[in-house]
Order: sequence, then C-alpha cells, then structure tokens
Amino acid sequence: MSRTFLYRHETGLTQVLFAQYLGVSPKTVEAWEAGKNKPSGSSSRLLELLDEKKISI
Repeated sequence: MSRTFLYRHETGLTQVLFAQYLGVSPKTVEAWEAGKNKPSGSSSRLLELLDEKKISI
C-alpha cells in the first residue's frame, strides 16, 4: 500500500481533494496509489513533511 493511499485514508480525503492539497491532478494521485508513478518535487516534499508530522492536512 502506498503512503499516499494511507495518508488519504487517514484524513478521509477523496483523491480529488488530496490532489488539490498537493497541487496535482487526481489522475496523478491515482497513478501514485496504483504504483505507476512516484511523487516527486514539491509533492514528494509535502509527503515527507507529513511523514515527519511537521504539517497536517
């Protein structure tokens, strides 16, 4: 299971809302969760900050 999927379900957000929060398209979130792509750039950094509990949704 991807960390994207886990964060999204922990927060109860839809793929659309999670995508808006990260500044990406819902298709991008879908691809991350399916393991087709991995987050990069600022999206990757935001997920790292979520990991470290330095930010919250």
